[in-house]
Amino acid sequence: MKDLKELINFCYKKYIFGINCPLLDAESKKYKAIYGIDENPIQYRSRMNEERGKFIADAFESMEHSPYDYFTKAAYDQLVQEVIQQYEYVRREIKIDIEPYEGNHEPYKNSKEMLKDIFDRHHLYFFKTTIAFGEGTVYKDNPMLQGTGLKVKGEELLINDMFRIIHDIFGHAMKGFGFGPLGEDRAWFEHSKMFSPLAVAAITTETRGQNCWVNYGRHLRKANGAILKQSEPGWVPPQNRPFADQKVGILPSEISGVELYVDGNEVKGKNLDNWSPEVENLLILNP
Repeated sequence: MKDLKELINFCYKKYIFGINCPLLDAESKKYKAIYGIDENPIQYRSRMNEERGKFIADAFESMEHSPYDYFTKAAYDQLVQEVIQQYEYVRREIKIDIEPYEGNHEPYKNSKEMLKDIFDRHHLYFFKTTIAFGEGTVYKDNPMLQGTGLKVKGEELLINDMFRIIHDIFGHAMKGFGFGPLGEDRAWFEHSKMFSPLAVAAITTETRGQNCWVNYGRHLRKANGAILKQSEPGWVPPQNRPFADQKVGILPSEISGVELYVDGNEVKGKNLDNWSPEVENLLILNP
């Protein structure tokens, strides 16, 4: 078991210089080895761009809330199982004080504030799902709202609380990815490598789909379809943008990199051959 002081010594360099956190990388690899998660050789070689973001945002917007769909239910059931598994691994192997944030807004202004809290204070706030969970319709049949029976500081964690905690650690802190549209997409990709293909289909909706909707959705576009720039009237700063609708469903496999299929009576997932997270080929499908 690694002591958090060792983690601090290695990872503080990442906070200052923007390099990887060796011990979190090591813990990620150890977790994958223990639970049989195959190493994913695919690399994210470019940056999120406007056309790709709009495409994914529109796919999320058109996706129906379908928690009882055969494929959706299987993917989310698997995601719930693996979120609990990862959370318990973090609590067992990485000594960090996790605390629910009592404010009505995000606990950190940016990822650097979060990293400094982790590295300097051995502490991490998480934004409680009961305070903010999307906007508009709240679907009570959303599996991310399930209780877990596990408590932190006297409060029961929901699955979504657990997911926020592990995603901040393994999605953002491990590689130093920020909370903007570029960092969020990289965090989705990096964290998805710690899940089975079946669970990746669900985590893609929860992260990549929602974040693209927030940052590239129709509410941020001009009449000609282009995304508003900061210097233009109507531009909305990231902290004031609406949250995505918290619906559940499965996005196209070209977005997630995973194909779902039925084997006997069981839904399974497999990684697409020759897939790339850049998904520029999607534009051909939707000219």
